[in-house]
Amino acid sequence: MSKVQGIPLSKWLIATLALLLIPLLLWLGLWQLQRADEKQQLLDHWSSARTNLTALPEPGNPAQLGVSLTGSFVNGVIYLLDNRTREGRPGYEVVVPFKPDSQAQEDRLVLVNLGWIAASQYRDRLPEIHPPRGVISLSGRLVTPTPTIQLHPDSWQQDGRVRIQQLDMVRLALRHPGLYPAVIRLDNSLLPELSIGWPVVNMLPERHIGYAIQWFGLAIVLMGGCSWLIWHRKQEVL
Repeated sequence: MSKVQGIPLSKWLIATLALLLIPLLLWLGLWQLQRADEKQQLLDHWSSARTNLTALPEPGNPAQLGVSLTGSFVNGVIYLLDNRTREGRPGYEVVVPFKPDSQAQEDRLVLVNLGWIAASQYRDRLPEIHPPRGVISLSGRLVTPTPTIQLHPDSWQQDGRVRIQQLDMVRLALRHPGLYPAVIRLDNSLLPELSIGWPVVNMLPERHIGYAIQWFGLAIVLMGGCSWLIWHRKQEVL
């Protein structure tokens, strides 16, 4: 079998595979650009939506709205949101029910994320947290928790410091009738031992653009290889 007759079969198989991959790579690149645009819109919305409402809006309004409320924390229960890391250190985010003073929302409760605290090296030792007492004013952003997959529901005690794996708003609403379906992330810390500040997006637009360039680059390499193979095949025929 000659070189012209034997080798082209494997070359054409490679070319066929490459032609099938090129549309996929282009789609992945376009998808990453779309994700970058979505993340940029979220960042723009976050930086521009600075109006603080003085009462909780109706559920279903756009997320990340700013609110400024006056009221008091509910005594008796503190939720410790488990497995929250910062700078590689494990810890908890401290979430406490808050009762606004607004007469129009006298039966309403809302969860307030007071911030992050490092965990003890001993699992059975929970951090001591003492939320502010009395009437206070706070401001922050309303964030709707995203549910995650949990194979086995954790056991919650009725009061005190309750370690939870996620903010299950349906389950929390059963414990706290009238609970607002979003959480306030504070703009300013109320307790010095807690760290606030949360990323608006989990990945910046620049990272998505970098991935898009990689996918487009791979597609260009494959297209170049296919073009060279076609040209080389024509030269062999000639």
